[in-house]
Amino acid sequence: MLIAALLSLVTLSGTGEAAQARDPRAERERIRSEQASVASEVDALRADSAEVERALATIGANVADQRALLADAQQAADQAAADLELARNQEREAEAQVGALQQQVRTMAIESYMRPVTDDPTVILSAASVGEAAQRRALLGFRADRDAELLDELRAAREDVALRRQEAEQATNRAEQQRSELAGRVDQLEAAEAQQQAFADSVDTRLDAALGEAASLAALDKKLADQIAAEQARIAAQLAQSRPRSAPSRPAVPLTNLGGGSIVSVRGIRVHRQIASQLESLLAAADGDGVRLAGGGYRDPSAQIALRRANCGGSDAAVYSMSASQCSPPTARPGASMHERGLAVDFTYNGSLISSRSNPGYQWLDANASRFGLYNLPSEPWHWSVNGN
Repeated sequence: MLIAALLSLVTLSGTGEAAQARDPRAERERIRSEQASVASEVDALRADSAEVERALATIGANVADQRALLADAQQAADQAAADLELARNQEREAEAQVGALQQQVRTMAIESYMRPVTDDPTVILSAASVGEAAQRRALLGFRADRDAELLDELRAAREDVALRRQEAEQATNRAEQQRSELAGRVDQLEAAEAQQQAFADSVDTRLDAALGEAASLAALDKKLADQIAAEQARIAAQLAQSRPRSAPSRPAVPLTNLGGGSIVSVRGIRVHRQIASQLESLLAAADGDGVRLAGGGYRDPSAQIALRRANCGGSDAAVYSMSASQCSPPTARPGASMHERGLAVDFTYNGSLISSRSNPGYQWLDANASRFGLYNLPSEPWHWSVNGN
């Protein structure tokens, strides 16, 4: 036990040291990106509302983080560009200084050639007086000192040019690095926004289905229908805030197999005639097992069309193409619900909607419905359709 505890302590210590060695911001970015990737895999149509809301928040937080990182990278790139410009200006100034000093040295060389500085003592001794000799000595010393200072100044200026050139090269490298970092940040933000947009599109599809389901449930369980509508309204509001750009137009849902003579009644449940016999067989099998099922099926899309015109706008584009979240309040597109095709049933058991998986009606359907071509939408125990949507 003691050895195991010590090994555990060593492992934890090593892990802590490794964590401290990491860049905290980079580590946070990695974790948030991974969380967003996991969140984007949530099945928006089948998950419950809380899962969808958490996924939207996680993906949105990742996008916000990437935007902040891009802003920082842009600022760093701008600063690096400014530093580079300053370094290049300083390099040019140093080179100009060297040029000016070199011109002075050339002038000095010509002057020295024309009037050379000499150590010949006769130049001083030939002076007419002691004062003139002292003056000549001082003048010769001044010229020598001046020439030496000029050469020293030129040497220092050349060293300064070398230093400025090195600084400019370093600034160039930093600027290039920051430009590369900025380009990478742009790519990461675009990827995060694309991820967000893809999930937003799937959530829009969910809103169509869930809001359509709420409308279909109104006659069977108005309280539950209102609860579903309120949950989807929250998701729609969150979606509107997090969407990276205005929602693109979506193709209109084809209104085929809706209404008309295609809808028939099976023990009071109206469905499309293509599933009538399998529904009758399912209900008969349930009766044989002592399970009394009923429910609601087909919903006329004309009511949904009227609702869309009121909530989304009067144009056909608004009615058929605008996403549910763009309407006020959020409203499903006509034809998005399997009920409007007559291919779904909301089942009741002993007269009450099947609202949980512990319900005996759900348990029977879970064990038997697939034999009759009906499948459950996991987030809605009562809802069974030909494709599970």
